[in-house]
Amino acid sequence: MTRRRKPHDPAAAERERAAVKAEAQRLEAMGAEVNIGPDGRILSAWRSNVFTVLLRSGSITTNHHNAAMRLATDWAAWKGLAGSLGRSEAVDGGKGSAELVSDAMITAGRKVQKALDGVGPVFRPLLEAFMVATVEEDRPMHWRGIVERVTGIGGRDAQSATVRLALETLRRVYEDAR
Repeated sequence: MTRRRKPHDPAAAERERAAVKAEAQRLEAMGAEVNIGPDGRILSAWRSNVFTVLLRSGSITTNHHNAAMRLATDWAAWKGLAGSLGRSEAVDGGKGSAELVSDAMITAGRKVQKALDGVGPVFRPLLEAFMVATVEEDRPMHWRGIVERVTGIGGRDAQSATVRLALETLRRVYEDAR
């Protein structure tokens, strides 16, 4: 049995290519990375986090990236954004509203607290701002704007150096914790 195909319409094909291109540009403008297949269709789109972008650009090392991702993973677990992590109990926070808190959330919160205490008061606000934007809000992050807002540093090279120093300090905190 032969399959009948629709006759080729060059104008329709061009409209479809233009629509795919416009959608890819829209997604990229929102901070997504777009994977287009050999047939010209969008296969996938995802938003890369700031640490992956910095790693790809060579601004940070793999060890810095791993430290940042470890903090992000613990942060997500602490905030209850990492899916089901064991037994949950209702905990009254003292404001009249009970929240579900798991043992894993409490443990992760302690890990986050220990890591942020270790990086000290200079880098803590910067790493907290990155975690809120990356993990909690999951929004496109203009990391240079966050660095400038939190630290007051406006120069491009100085911003990159500040992020590298913050992540190097975090890496050392994790290394010393072993």
